[in-house]
Amino acid sequence: MKLLDIPFNDRRRRYLVFHANDLPERLSLASTATTQEFEAIGSSRFFLSRDGHLLAKVVPDKFRKRQAPMKWLLRDYLEKRWLGQCAARKEFRSLRILRRAGLATPRCHGWGISLNPGNRNGSLLLMERVSHARPGGEVFDAMSEAERIAFLERFCAEVAQLARFGYVHRDLHYNNLLISAEGKLLWIDTHVRRLPTKSADQWLALENSLTVNKLRGERYRSYAEQYLRAYFPHTPSRCPPSTSVEHTDRR
Repeated sequence: MKLLDIPFNDRRRRYLVFHANDLPERLSLASTATTQEFEAIGSSRFFLSRDGHLLAKVVPDKFRKRQAPMKWLLRDYLEKRWLGQCAARKEFRSLRILRRAGLATPRCHGWGISLNPGNRNGSLLLMERVSHARPGGEVFDAMSEAERIAFLERFCAEVAQLARFGYVHRDLHYNNLLISAEGKLLWIDTHVRRLPTKSADQWLALENSLTVNKLRGERYRSYAEQYLRAYFPHTPSRCPPSTSVEHTDRR
């Protein structure tokens, strides 16, 4: 555990950082064109270290102290900061679960909280910055139909791998992936939860994680569902993946 005084665009903020791993002696963070691209597809704020090796993900308070003082005090300040229920800690734990399940993630360099009530950015996650990687949604949109089906099969195979380890992703969409320059899938924004103990409930939780909007259309959601059924013989009905799915529901 370290207490770090970190400049953010030359404005210093203090964080209590846990599991600090291989951090530079002096950590300085700044907004860049790269971080603005990340912010355009998510709700968090991002910063890069001056040397370009670290990516910082910052989650601001949900409530504003002046507009909703009691909600801010109970939820944002006491629960998330003092009781350690902040987004950074949850994501750090999810990253470790994904890695234990055998999925690839950026390396994590620690998570932190700010106990200063004047700092709205209470949650801080420090990760490896993966050079030349692109958001999964951007890559998927640029693919041909055959390439999309191949990508979806890789995606589903890793979803199944996580499920066999006992977990399901809570926000399953392509922009929770980075695609490396070598084409490797790297999982980011990694909030996961345990699957239920009953087999039928496990499939229902997995099936409910597949949505039309996040998977870019019903034909891809349906294909993902059929493909995943092959991994789980306890599902109500088994249907092997068929490329005919890709020709349905063209809207």
